[in-house]
Amino acid sequence: LERSLYEDTLKICQIIGCRHYARADFRLNDKGEHYLLEINTLPGMTSTSLLPKAAKAAGLEFAQLIDTIIKLASM
Repeated sequence: LERSLYEDTLKICQIIGCRHYARADFRLNDKGEHYLLEINTLPGMTSTSLLPKAAKAAGLEFAQLIDTIIKLASM
């Protein structure tokens, strides 16, 4: 499931032109199939927002997340 969500998110972001970061929200039905709810191209960046929490879970502190976004934007 995780791999499928990852691949679908990448495809969707390529289609709509997301370049650096976004948050994808999916829902699962009772059969375990996932459906895209929305792509948030400007997700929240507070301490309680999902993007910083996801980055932290991946081992990226908030300052590192911001640095990464800035570096990507300047490419």
